[in-house]
Amino acid sequence: MLCIIKLIGIAAIAVFCIIYYPYLTPQNISAFIKANGTAAPLTFITVCALRPVLFFLPSMGLTIAAGMLFGTLYGTIYVVIGGALSTIVGFYFARWIGRDMVKKLVCKSNLLGELERRSTEHGRKAVLYMRIFNMPWDLVSYWAGLSGIGVKEFYIASLIPLVPVSFLYTYFGSKVFNPGSAGFVVSLAIIFIMGAIPYWKVIKKIQPRINTNEHE
Repeated sequence: MLCIIKLIGIAAIAVFCIIYYPYLTPQNISAFIKANGTAAPLTFITVCALRPVLFFLPSMGLTIAAGMLFGTLYGTIYVVIGGALSTIVGFYFARWIGRDMVKKLVCKSNLLGELERRSTEHGRKAVLYMRIFNMPWDLVSYWAGLSGIGVKEFYIASLIPLVPVSFLYTYFGSKVFNPGSAGFVVSLAIIFIMGAIPYWKVIKKIQPRINTNEHE
């Protein structure tokens, strides 16, 4: 019975997204905000909060748009509120949809069992690392929801970088229309550096192995 309810829920979400997703364009959102100054922040926060379940919009794009539409200060506030809500929504959505299935698979595979153990023991550090270095926000929430990490550890690790990361992208969004400014250049450089660090660390780890193989 629960499986049927989940399937119905997923189908309803899919239909909702198909109907309303085409209307969530930057132009429509911008026009709505300009026409509804009071309701716009609440609408923006609601879209951010429900994004992992209904809209699957890129969190980075919404954060930059917040800077463009609301400015750095208010944009950051709205993004942080929406992000704090969306984080827990994404986590519980994934846990409700697929955690039981993951538990069954873990019991049948030693490899998955080991991954489950590591995610439970080191989940907070893994989440913090992925949040800081620009892993897709919702994918991290889905992974955590499917894994054995506790909700408290996951949520604390998610909230720590939420304010500074939101500020960075919102500030960048507020400077998009002034690409020659120092603020635009500096914030863009920081974004690139943060995004490149994980790949640089991977290359640094595998480089000695490559050199060893070449000398053999």
